[in-house]
Amino acid sequence: MSRLLGKNLIQLSTSRTKSTTEEIVKNLTVPLIEHAQPLKMLTAEEKRKTVQLKLQEIEHQKGQPPFYDMFMREHSYLRISLTEKCNFRCLYCMPAEGVPLKPKDKMLKNEEVLRLVKLFADHGIDKVRLTGGEPTIRKDIVQIVEGIASTPGVKDVGITTNGLVLPRFLPDLKNAGLTKVNISIDSLDRQKFAKMTRRDGFDKVWKSIELAQDYFPKVKLNVVVIRNQNENEIVDFVNLTANRNLDIRFIEFMPFGGNEFKNDNFYGYREILSLIVEKFGDDVIRLSDSPNDTTKAYKIEGFQGQFGFISSMSDHFCNTCNRLRITADGNLKVCLHGNSEVSLRDKIRDGSSDEQLSEIIQKAVNNKKARHAVFRNGRSQKSSQSSYDSYRRLTSESPLVTFPKLGHFSTSSSLMFSHFFPKSHLSNIRQYSTNHSGKFLISDVPQLDSYSIPSVLTHVDSNGRATQVDVSAKANTIRTAIAKGTIMLTPEISRQVSENTIKKGDVLTVAKIASIMSAKKVANLIPLCHPIRLDFVDTVFEHDLENHQLHCISTAKCGGNTGVEMEALTACTIALLTIYDMCKAISQKMVISNIHLVHKSGGKTTYHIDNENQI
Repeated sequence: MSRLLGKNLIQLSTSRTKSTTEEIVKNLTVPLIEHAQPLKMLTAEEKRKTVQLKLQEIEHQKGQPPFYDMFMREHSYLRISLTEKCNFRCLYCMPAEGVPLKPKDKMLKNEEVLRLVKLFADHGIDKVRLTGGEPTIRKDIVQIVEGIASTPGVKDVGITTNGLVLPRFLPDLKNAGLTKVNISIDSLDRQKFAKMTRRDGFDKVWKSIELAQDYFPKVKLNVVVIRNQNENEIVDFVNLTANRNLDIRFIEFMPFGGNEFKNDNFYGYREILSLIVEKFGDDVIRLSDSPNDTTKAYKIEGFQGQFGFISSMSDHFCNTCNRLRITADGNLKVCLHGNSEVSLRDKIRDGSSDEQLSEIIQKAVNNKKARHAVFRNGRSQKSSQSSYDSYRRLTSESPLVTFPKLGHFSTSSSLMFSHFFPKSHLSNIRQYSTNHSGKFLISDVPQLDSYSIPSVLTHVDSNGRATQVDVSAKANTIRTAIAKGTIMLTPEISRQVSENTIKKGDVLTVAKIASIMSAKKVANLIPLCHPIRLDFVDTVFEHDLENHQLHCISTAKCGGNTGVEMEALTACTIALLTIYDMCKAISQKMVISNIHLVHKSGGKTTYHIDNENQI
């Protein structure tokens, strides 16, 4: 008798010595060679030649050329968010009061979803997964599944759901062509489930799990593990696989805006595996993974089902990433943990042809990085600066930024910043945010019809002498300010910034850090400014490669009795100066211009610029 332990075939005998937990875990966590090897970035010419060879190999069986990035990763898996709405309020996912929703006309229509699926299928996409929000909230979910399943080239149609209302749709979904289902459940304890989801829905979700097993040969359960919440149920979840063909997927807790992530809450996959090994010992078996699998698969010997880990934080799988994502409002994301988005919805509604859409998609894919931001420069950053998007339902691509009273803003809107940038800036965009959670887009700010300006200078007394404003009597409110500026680059600097090959390091990341630091020091730099406890500072960039420009947008927010305009303006200014400093060795022919306030709210006056022409 033999079995697979880690990557070694161990011959069993009655005389073998019992391995320690540490030894077993070490054997069980040997990475796939595809994940361990460094990726080689090709030049444009090398990629062209390699793609030609690939096309000859597949003899155009997939129709149009597949979408390859600059590391020759072929993309065959598309995840589509159908809605921003959700009927749960999970602790790690959404604020208790929910989030403001975009107008219905901003969401992708049924026919637009199916057109994009056909387009991606023509380029080799053969697996589609529907997410949300909660996808079963969408009334036309069955029709969408049927349309996708009937698309030539599509082999698998899956859905990720919280299961609350799944039973009413499941028979029709199965008949429509649904092939796979993932159900999210983070606790097997009814009270704890209600605490984590802020909804009393355990019985309905469990009913969905039981029903799904009647329709599908294997059902996947998504479990986000949070320290001091549900780690004591890990073994209980594994025991579910004893006589059920379930695939339990333990997902590492990931930070993004609004989920109050703390490093103390993080529970890595090796820790989870150690708990399982302590219970089951040598009976833990490592299964074989396919190169594109996001889950490290295991099972307990003799158990019917299996379990695995999605280790986006502690052990990434970027080398073999084959996934692209479309948000509910039609934005293309080439990386779950990236902030760059391109609006396919707008291009569709502007009348773009499939050929034009394909070109836009390929340009975006070309900009996909070797690794997501957590693992840039060959090292893992702190978890608190990691992805802004949770892997499961947060594949809705809708990270949140919390602004009490002012509201909660989705960061999944078009990165064109449609109120500020022309539509020609759609492609070749690279954006960053403080912790991939705080990206605050101008297009999401409530439109303010007017603004007012005081008729007297507030920092001057009656004798014309400088004085600091007394704000002690002002009300504490949520105050937000947004500033924008631009730096004109040389073509060479623009190229190197885009390819992240500047010798001094990652220009935009350093500029972001500098901008945040400077915003915290405004009172030390500008004499009459008040010291402010900032609740949020963020800087994002749009790189216009065609015109060799970097646009910088900085946001500052606090709950207090004085505004944060100077903090936003300072953050924007320092970000641009930092870019200049890091690039001046190549050329000093850079021009910083048009630094200005574009939004202020929360105080006595409000101010918002609807478009650039007003300045």
